[in-house]
Amino acid sequence: MQTRRRLLQTAGVTSALLLAGCSSDEPTMTTTETDTSTDTPTATETATPTPAGPTDAALRDRTRAYVELLVDGEYTVAIEEYEYTDAVTEQLDAATLESIWTTQTDGLGEYVDVATVESASQQEFLITDAVVRFTGGRVVVRLVYDDAGRIAGIQFPGAGTYSPPAYADDAAFTAESLALDAGDGCTLPAELTLPTGEESVPGVVLVHGSGPLDMDSTIGPNKPFRDLATGLASNGVAVLRYGKRTSACDVDPAALSLDATVTDDALTAAATLRDRERVSRTAVVGHSLGGMLVPRLLARDESLAAGAMLAAPARPLVELIPEQMEYLLSLDGDLSADDEQRLATVEETIARIRNGNLDAGERPFGLGGSAYWQDLQAYDQVATAGDLDRPLYFLQGERDYQVSLERDFGRWQETTPGRFDAYPSLNHLFMAGEGQSTPNEYFRPSNVAAGVVADLADWTVNETTGY
Repeated sequence: MQTRRRLLQTAGVTSALLLAGCSSDEPTMTTTETDTSTDTPTATETATPTPAGPTDAALRDRTRAYVELLVDGEYTVAIEEYEYTDAVTEQLDAATLESIWTTQTDGLGEYVDVATVESASQQEFLITDAVVRFTGGRVVVRLVYDDAGRIAGIQFPGAGTYSPPAYADDAAFTAESLALDAGDGCTLPAELTLPTGEESVPGVVLVHGSGPLDMDSTIGPNKPFRDLATGLASNGVAVLRYGKRTSACDVDPAALSLDATVTDDALTAAATLRDRERVSRTAVVGHSLGGMLVPRLLARDESLAAGAMLAAPARPLVELIPEQMEYLLSLDGDLSADDEQRLATVEETIARIRNGNLDAGERPFGLGGSAYWQDLQAYDQVATAGDLDRPLYFLQGERDYQVSLERDFGRWQETTPGRFDAYPSLNHLFMAGEGQSTPNEYFRPSNVAAGVVADLADWTVNETTGY
């Protein structure tokens, strides 16, 4: 496909405005501002000519201001105060822009900053890439300008593609597509990976972290739940994973309770897996928020044999969120006055959550609404875990900046019997890296570490047999 056609294709909003991707004819980007994280995507030092009309510096400033409007939810202003080509104008309105933005950023947590804005020219177009950081990841916003400075395209470039891990043996399991009835007209796509053979096997249900995640728990090019499912199934463990309700169904996340967001569907999945003839016993494996809720799931369903908790907070989320924000804002050194103000705003929001003073429809930090936060406030995962009589397994990446090795994993070790494994090089997604962890890691293609999969398989097969 020719570059010009890819940039201006107008067959529909998805193709015209969300052209993701990287191919051999992508423009070379030239770095124009310093990234405060440890790496910058697709940046080189080669400058390219700029088109006639507004200067590239002016368009970079314009892109930064545009992104800040999206962050603030000012979609109507972004439509009214920016010029677009006729082809884009025909398709784009404030509601569509809101849908595009929220689809890309839901589940990434609290906005941090625009880390970089880069630019390159290609034919008569100038292309700007803004790297927008959130507490749980980042997104690249690409605005394509014509030679008159009008927006000719809005894109969200990918950062590589997924590759299956070496430990996934396709001959060792089968994959079956399922549909879980979540009630209220909501059907969740699901997949069962079942070891080949006729003998009985243990099974686990994978429970997501926060945000509207698909069955693979996809973030950027990475699919940690697909890695776990195929890896465990290659080692004799059946795995059921499913798309989260907030991803698969037309629901208002601000109106859902914690149970409606996570717990109820996880229990439905567990019951579905337990009904499989070859599955001898069923456990739950939760990541992040899902790990935090493992004790809640075991308390609700006595048929569950055990629970594994990957990067599970031992403290309330209202304690973790300010820490995450301060960490990210500190990556480039000392906190600025603007950084201090942003942290103060976060603390004000936390105070309103604690006091139950959220507005109708409000979703602090991109998570849930009032009912969701009330449920979290009332839930004590450590106390709930202490009342259980079934095996628990705690896994933690030592480079995880979202859940603390000392204050969360350490607290679990001090308070709760179970098996504990920590992995020095792994981050929050249980993928390997070096040095200080940043959200950009999540957008580099990788896989869940083989050691984590092997340890989970060993625990599931050998330490849950007595139930």
